[in-house]
Amino acid sequence: MTDSATRRIGELLAPLTNWERTRADRPRFTLDTIRALLRRLGQGLEKPARFAVQVGGSKGKGSTCAWLAMLASSAGLRVGTYASPHVQTIRERVVLPEGLCPEEQLVAAVTRALGAAKGLDPAPSAFEVLTAAAAICFAESRLDLAIWEVGLGGRLDATTALPVELSVLTAVELEHTQVLGETIGAIAAEKAHIFRPGARGVLGCLGEAARVAEAHAATVGCRLLVLDREFGATAAPPAADGSRELTLWSTDGVRQSTRVADAPRHELVLLALAWAALRSLVPDFALPQTLARPGLPGRFECLLDRDGQPIVLDGAHTEESTARLAEELARRWPDRRFAFLYASAKGKRWREALSRIAPLADQVVVTELADTASEDPLTICDWLRSRGVRVRAVPGAADGLDALRTHAGPRVVMGSFHLVGELRERIL
Repeated sequence: MTDSATRRIGELLAPLTNWERTRADRPRFTLDTIRALLRRLGQGLEKPARFAVQVGGSKGKGSTCAWLAMLASSAGLRVGTYASPHVQTIRERVVLPEGLCPEEQLVAAVTRALGAAKGLDPAPSAFEVLTAAAAICFAESRLDLAIWEVGLGGRLDATTALPVELSVLTAVELEHTQVLGETIGAIAAEKAHIFRPGARGVLGCLGEAARVAEAHAATVGCRLLVLDREFGATAAPPAADGSRELTLWSTDGVRQSTRVADAPRHELVLLALAWAALRSLVPDFALPQTLARPGLPGRFECLLDRDGQPIVLDGAHTEESTARLAEELARRWPDRRFAFLYASAKGKRWREALSRIAPLADQVVVTELADTASEDPLTICDWLRSRGVRVRAVPGAADGLDALRTHAGPRVVMGSFHLVGELRERIL
């Protein structure tokens, strides 16, 4: 069921193009429109906080933002985060020091941004208006730190129109190839533009992507801290309760340790990126002795289904993120087989993603996404069946959940945050 804020703001944004939903092959992106919109909204919105950080990458952006917000809040900073996509409510996209942005405040900000957008040619997209609305809310909240998560790419993403002191680039994978390019190098070149002239950056990718990003940073004079070179993390094996002792280090001689509660192993790298970013802004920052994992919906979110069976919600859809999902499933439930409910937005590399979970699958249920262009479930089923996986197609998410519940063991909903969002309320 759509909540009031999502319904009201959805109605306000309905006349605008929504690239998240339409999945156009060649969308038009430019920074001119969002810059013009911010200028119209008035002085102060282009820098609505004392510090600002932009976080880009193929996957891990949201978790990195959440870890950074948690660390900064522990240091007494007032933090706001702009994130996408949302899972259950559009209020998840604008998080203020007190929590999710209040409905009336966000509706008022969107309404103000739409008013300022009248007459702009070309008209802004829904994401551009939401970005401007987030800037309004941040300015009203008198933040110390604004965190901007990139929506798509980097070079022409609306969040790149906002000035930042520091940017973080997580992993780079083959994704959105119709828009960003067909190779890792081309995609990295688009994403590397979050490293701004004269600013600072934290780099968490490897290989060709790292080489491209470092070259861009050198060209524009952005000072980089590189994972496993200037800083890094060493994790002990998990304890019986799933927590880990984590030591973070940097080449300036600092070593700080904390105990992290039951976080997937791949998130520890994202925590290291957030730590390096915050120390760059606040050099005397010290880690708390213990850290609870940020509660982000749909990021390896472990729940209990109505019959007591574990059910994991994860928006993983790229090859590497699905590999990390499979790794964590195997670690937590060794020697078990899983039932997966899967849907793919159109244009995703679903074959590569599903190849990573197929060895763990007892069965895969495939469905379509509501209100979003999807890959054909029957085509996906045929491909899985040819690889010996037991599959079935169902017409919708609710039917998929019913089919998933016939499995007497761990269950996983994956492939799209849209699918996770549609089912999360039913499961809770």
